[in-house]
Amino acid sequence: MDKQATLHYVYDPFCGWCYGLAPLVLAADEAGLRVVPHSGGMLAGERAQNMSAEWRDFVRPHEERITALSGQPFSETYQQGTQFDYDVRLDSGPPTAAMLAAESVGGAGLKMLERLQVAYYREGRPIAERSELIQIAEELGLDAASFANALDQASATLPDHFAQTQALLEEIGGHGYPALAIEQGGKISRLRTGRYFGKPELFRKAMEEVLAQ
Repeated sequence: MDKQATLHYVYDPFCGWCYGLAPLVLAADEAGLRVVPHSGGMLAGERAQNMSAEWRDFVRPHEERITALSGQPFSETYQQGTQFDYDVRLDSGPPTAAMLAAESVGGAGLKMLERLQVAYYREGRPIAERSELIQIAEELGLDAASFANALDQASATLPDHFAQTQALLEEIGGHGYPALAIEQGGKISRLRTGRYFGKPELFRKAMEEVLAQ
């Protein structure tokens, strides 16, 4: 199917609700939309931090709600291991750079994003570490040396990427993560996902209807 429309996906690598939305994003991609991820930098720069009891207590209730609504699991390895390892870095910069690097090297930005969410929330891996990102890239079939070089280049562009994402979020009237917007026929509009959350097949049909217009 010809990809006549673009789905803009505003996310953050450490946003649990974005992980919960992942099945919908995958459904849109499979339906034939061109999916473009935009990271907002929720925990980038001065907002980056290490895992802590405070962060764990903040996200746990959200994660319970996310699983209840979407069915997306948060593993025991993550909840009993990663969330108690205070050396784990919560920095949106490196995984965002990995997404951009994967896109530039192999057109695999969305696949990288999906893989990073699984790596963090199900496998409990530290996705802000350079060595971990290179290993994940290899798991996706990307050349390690090419990816590492692209990762360094992408890291230098992060301020611009985050600024562009915030501008997009403002344009569509979004107020956080995740946010989706459809661009078609030169027009872009926010897509409200509340009734689709946890229902990827329903969302897929809706996106197929968008393409049929």
